Amino acid sequence: MHVRRSVLSRSMARDHELLNVLDEWRGHHVAVRVVAHRDDLVAVFVGRLGARSSAKGQSLFWPVALEGVSSGWLEAPGIYAHSGLLSDVRTHVGGFVVEFTQSGVTVNVRRLDRR
Repeated sequence: MHVRRSVLSRSMARDHELLNVLDEWRGHHVAVRVVAHRDDLVAVFVGRLGARSSAKGQSLFWPVALEGVSSGWLEAPGIYAHSGLLSDVRTHVGGFVVEFTQSGVTVNVRRLDRR
């Protein structure tokens, strides 16, 4: 696994890496996997990654459009990241998986259409 380093503070570097990768993947199909602390898979959903939005207040939020699902639901499918809770962000070798941990839960985002 390759971890990119930055001269920014650890917190800023984590946010910066996550922002860069997910913003770059806008419009691509992704699989979002939620993993418990012992690598137990908790949930998976697949869709097209949208542009980062400020619709969720202080949280960083990237909507994920689920194919065949109405967008008028109370809960917005997407990736929520809380800057103050991020403890680790890493991009895997090959650059098609970014993983971040917050509050002990790991979220693994895999870009499915690697062009």
